[in-house]
Amino acid sequence: MKNLEKIIEKYSNVEYCLDNFNVGGGLDGAKFASNRHEDACNDRGKLTLGKATAMFSKATGCDIDFVKAIINYAVPYMEWHHAGKLPKQYGGGMKKTYFLNSNEIVDIATNWQNYVEKLELSINQKRIDLENKKSLENLQHEFLQKNAKQIFRKIETPEFFYETEKEMQGKYGWFSSYGKSYNLTEYYSGWEFENAEKLQEFYNLKVSAQAL
Repeated sequence: MKNLEKIIEKYSNVEYCLDNFNVGGGLDGAKFASNRHEDACNDRGKLTLGKATAMFSKATGCDIDFVKAIINYAVPYMEWHHAGKLPKQYGGGMKKTYFLNSNEIVDIATNWQNYVEKLELSINQKRIDLENKKSLENLQHEFLQKNAKQIFRKIETPEFFYETEKEMQGKYGWFSSYGKSYNLTEYYSGWEFENAEKLQEFYNLKVSAQAL
């Protein structure tokens, strides 16, 4: 694409600050932003993620969300600095602004189609893995229904037992007792199998699902 070639040409020979640690980590006196954030903003060899996304969206004709996904795939560990306030509903504190440097910009522009193909393959593989995991989870459920008996809040567990919950009954009702050390009786819920072989078959199904 000619527009991507223009980006490559523009940023190929643009230097950027490799490490602005010496700038200091305090706040800029005029803005609610870190000194390093302001330094990065003033660096001609860097663009904020927002500006880079807009630039690549315009150059490729792809929508903003897709472009941002490509950039995040190509540069998973971006430079970032604090700037602005997060709303209380998001926990408060300071927001983060992410930056791309000229080398990263040129790399994305040069290998755009390659990144698009790799991202699509990655998304497709995740979809397949999720479908396979759901299928294995369904197999687990069917296996339990066919080969085990459900146990609910029993003090003692049978010999061939798969535990799904461990609880105590307190003043305000039942609660999960994992990691708790109260002087209360523990009750177990789960599935009872007839023999060790069936229990192991179930564990094998679980291991297969967890591997995805």
